[in-house]
Amino acid sequence: MRDYSSARRLLLLAMLAGTACTEGGKTTPGVSEPASAATLGGFPCVHFEQLRPFLPEDLEGLARGREGGSTGRYGDVSVSETERTFTRGEEREVKVRIVDTSLGSKLGLAIKAAADEGRNRARNDPTAPIFWKDAVGFVRYDETTGLAEASLLVGDRYVVAVSSRGYPGTVEVRRVARGIDLEGLARLHQSPGGPDRQGKEHPW
Repeated sequence: MRDYSSARRLLLLAMLAGTACTEGGKTTPGVSEPASAATLGGFPCVHFEQLRPFLPEDLEGLARGREGGSTGRYGDVSVSETERTFTRGEEREVKVRIVDTSLGSKLGLAIKAAADEGRNRARNDPTAPIFWKDAVGFVRYDETTGLAEASLLVGDRYVVAVSSRGYPGTVEVRRVARGIDLEGLARLHQSPGGPDRQGKEHPW
């Protein structure tokens, strides 16, 4: 497994893991009453229901499993996120997560820096970075556990994290990431209007 500078790696892990989606309709801490995307107004992040359509509806050979989403404030940090999991028994699993956060500029710089560090890797290297039209990102792979992850910055704003377990290399996370409407996500912006409100997780 290739690694990046400890400072950047810690930053990425803290931001991505610290805003994990809740599941099964659990309440998100520090969040007020539900708010629709149209009523969020000055809230700096799009509502998670606007992010949800960009998750894959299905993945070939896998069953659709757990999913969740939330929009809220945690102190001075605002976060919207949505996640969907696909599995095949205990053998294989793919998770897709989309995040919009007020920490996006810092997170974006870290993702770009990590991608730039791997720019000279061969194209067939499992950890070669991603430089697509609407996204830039880095890829990690652990041969001992079979875990792979692609973390992309889309439209210089949204973070798309695709992880897989039980697949050789990083082919699957790249394929799933390619299948997302990254161009549409990059064009997504918060709808204007309405007072500044905090959101709440909305069980599906």
